Amino acid sequence: MNKLKKKNSFLTWKIDKKILNTEDYKLNNKVAKKYSKKNFNVIVNKYTNILPKNVDSLLKVDKKVWISLKKSGADLGGGVGVVASLIAKKKIIDKIYCVEPVENAVKKCQPIIKNKILKKNKNKVISVLGTFDNIELNNSSLDFCIALDAMHHSSNLIKTLKEVKKVLKKNGKFIVIDRAHNNNTTDKEIKKKENIVYGKEFLKANFFPLNKILTRKMNGEREYRFKEWEGFFKKVGFKIEHSIIIKENHKKALKVVNDMNIKEKIVKFKIGGFDKKKIIYVLGKN
Repeated sequence: MNKLKKKNSFLTWKIDKKILNTEDYKLNNKVAKKYSKKNFNVIVNKYTNILPKNVDSLLKVDKKVWISLKKSGADLGGGVGVVASLIAKKKIIDKIYCVEPVENAVKKCQPIIKNKILKKNKNKVISVLGTFDNIELNNSSLDFCIALDAMHHSSNLIKTLKEVKKVLKKNGKFIVIDRAHNNNTTDKEIKKKENIVYGKEFLKANFFPLNKILTRKMNGEREYRFKEWEGFFKKVGFKIEHSIIIKENHKKALKVVNDMNIKEKIVKFKIGGFDKKKIIYVLGKN
């Protein structure tokens, strides 16, 4: 593992150069650079899809999730550092690695976020310019890992999950917060979701030419059903110890009942995302 660079206050891990040429990387890197010139409020309002106060509420909405976050951990696909910084406010947290491949998010945005949320405790969050596919930490060294809306961006989820499992301690937990579709969702419906073309409003907000053709799939968005998530976890050797679906009090979320009999909880705060709902898995090592 590289030593912490004091000048820039971040670690660097090896990144597959293919990632640097993807549409979602180029989009996020450009947006992070633009908004880093503004302030904390602009960054969290424009770069993230969920405000810090709502992230905090989401992390605390289920006791089994909240108590799993302790001692040392890693936020995988940590973006500008909101999730990691909020977790680091817990006294029981010693340190948390905020792992993100987008250079401008790490170098330019994370310092602003950490300073604002943590102030004198900002060093509890260790920024990492790297990916969840190459976690350069000792085996069995972390008490938890967390990924909020990040795992569906993995191009090889089995490889990613193996990396996570490798660095978790025997009783460590992996908290996956993401989206999932009912098992009866057809392949046609999945492809339709992935092939949605972004409108001019999105292109303008993300500094793209208005004539650019960009689909959700091109932007790194992948759609999985419950059975597919569970299949990935089982194949790698993760056990689902707890799961819960969190829904906004919104007609889009409320009209769909999950076909796995997973416990659902309706909340009054916004949790981001098109479907207005998220699945939370608490995973343990088999």
